Amino acid sequence: MRTVYIVIGCDTDPDRKGFVENLPAAILSWRGMIEGIPRLKEMVRGLADTNGRHPAFTWLLRVDDQIRTIYGDYAWVLKEHRAFLSDLESDGDELGWHPHFWRRDEPARKWYQEATDLPWQLEMLRNSHAAFVEVFPGRATSVRMGWDYHNNDTYGELERLGVTMEFSAIPGLRTRPASPDRRGENFFDWYPTPLTPYHPSRADYRRPPRPGEEASSLLEVPNFTSRSRLWGLISGLQFTRKMKDPGQLFQALRRPTYWINITGIPKLFVPLVRQLRRTLRRSQDRTTVFATYFHPDELLENRSGLYRLESVKHNLEALLQVCDSEDVAVEFTRAGRVPNLLK
Repeated sequence: MRTVYIVIGCDTDPDRKGFVENLPAAILSWRGMIEGIPRLKEMVRGLADTNGRHPAFTWLLRVDDQIRTIYGDYAWVLKEHRAFLSDLESDGDELGWHPHFWRRDEPARKWYQEATDLPWQLEMLRNSHAAFVEVFPGRATSVRMGWDYHNNDTYGELERLGVTMEFSAIPGLRTRPASPDRRGENFFDWYPTPLTPYHPSRADYRRPPRPGEEASSLLEVPNFTSRSRLWGLISGLQFTRKMKDPGQLFQALRRPTYWINITGIPKLFVPLVRQLRRTLRRSQDRTTVFATYFHPDELLENRSGLYRLESVKHNLEALLQVCDSEDVAVEFTRAGRVPNLLK
């Protein structure tokens, strides 16, 4: 039977200032993780896939240089909340990895995304991964990168570290600045990436190999996006405003792309539900992967009009209804199972 595999990741970052009220000024806050996750788990427990299983989550945990700099230990989150994370795993969830390339500019007293110092990036990944598997051996085989960022070398490093499933790609989107030395954040490039899972070319992590090119063994599973021209244009206008880059609008016209987190309010999630229906009707592929994600502070009361805890259940119900109406099986699955499911 044709099957849709729903993969739900969570970039388990600390709470964002300006997004959640009453956060402490001098330290990071983890209320979204500690308070929001249990609320979410309870809310969706009544949902079931074709096999009668409740939603499974992949908790992508912050083990990176920013955590080391602030807390003195790459694996602080794992050690401080070990019992909490072990309970999630015992409930059928997965512990994955979400490394950010935050780097401290101490003279300026600012954090920025390190997007140019390749040796620093690779060393940080090696050190962080070693710290992760020391606390939780055999985990960290699924990754979503901070800001969805990669280059050929960072992708290759994850492969060497034994990562088997990567799902940072948002096909059709690119926020890479014109100047590679610009200091900022949220830089990534997945513009030419296909919509379906693939093993990237070692020459270009964003696409499958061309004739004569070697393929990576690390599977890339893109986030599910809508190709609606209207919603793609709306998305392009938002990126143009946010990035102050008119080129974003041109990209949206050439390759319409719309996506929003699973926590997105239902009326904004509808384009993804409709895209899933179109995909199932146009393709006879036996498997479709619907990969999505969210951040834990979106499960708390927040200042955004986009994200709500209650939306997760509503949006998952909508996906289940589409699969049922199209006579397609649906399975909630951990990210780490996908490479074997697609063999």
